[in-house]
Amino acid sequence: MTNEEAKFILSAYRPNGSDAGDVAFSDALRMAGEDPMLVAWFARSRAHDAAIAAKLGQISPPSGLREAILAGASVSDSRKSDRRNWVWIAGLAAAAVLAVVVVSMKTPVRPDSAGAAFAGFAIGDVLNGKHGGKGEPTSALVAELETAGAKMPGSDQIDFEKLRETGCRTLSFSGHDVLEVCFLRNGALFHLYMIRRDGDLSDSVTTGPTFVTQATGAAVVWADREFDYAVASTAGVESLRKLL
Repeated sequence: MTNEEAKFILSAYRPNGSDAGDVAFSDALRMAGEDPMLVAWFARSRAHDAAIAAKLGQISPPSGLREAILAGASVSDSRKSDRRNWVWIAGLAAAAVLAVVVVSMKTPVRPDSAGAAFAGFAIGDVLNGKHGGKGEPTSALVAELETAGAKMPGSDQIDFEKLRETGCRTLSFSGHDVLEVCFLRNGALFHLYMIRRDGDLSDSVTTGPTFVTQATGAAVVWADREFDYAVASTAGVESLRKLL
C-alpha cells in the first residue's frame, strides 16, 4: 500500500476514532503510525473533518419545514402540488447544508490543524524516533518533570538556547527546531516537545490544552506566550490529563 492509497482509505475515517477497530482501516492506520509525514497529514485531515462535522451539527432546519412536510403529506390527491412542495423543501435543505459546508471550508481552521499536526508529529516521533539527550540543563528539566505532582514547565522555566546548545535532543518540525525530553511519571513514559512561537511560524497551536488520540498513541498540545508544547505517550489520554 502506498501513502496515497492509505490517504484515500483514511479520508473515510471518522474523526472521533470510532473506526479504530475496523479491519478495513487497519493497514492504513498502521502506515499512519509509521510514516511521520502520513501521521501529520492524518492529524490535519481528522481536525478538518471534525471542524466540518461541528459546523454541520449547527444546522437549523428552515423555518416552517415541519409544517410544510406535514402539509405535503396530507395533500395526497395533488401529486403535482406535492412534487412542487418537496422540490422546494429539498432545495431549502440542500441550500442550508451547502451554505454551512461552504462557510466551514472558508473558515480558517489553522489553530486546530496546527495543534493536530504538532500532536501527530509528536505521536509519530514517540513510535519512531531515537530518544535521549544529554547535558546538565536537560537532566535538570527531566528531574523536575519526574517529580510527583509537578506541573508542566512554562516559558519562565525553559532556556531554549541553553538546552539546545548543551545536548538536548533537537528535531525539526515545519522548518523549526523542536526540543524533546523524555520523563517517567507514575510508571508511564512521556515525551515533552517544545517549539518557539516565532513570528514567521504562522500556524501556531491554540492556548489549549487540546487532546488528540490516534490508534498508535495520544498527545496533548498547548501554548504560552513563547512556546508551543506537546506531550505524547502510548499510555493513553487519561495519563496525559493527570500531568496538567
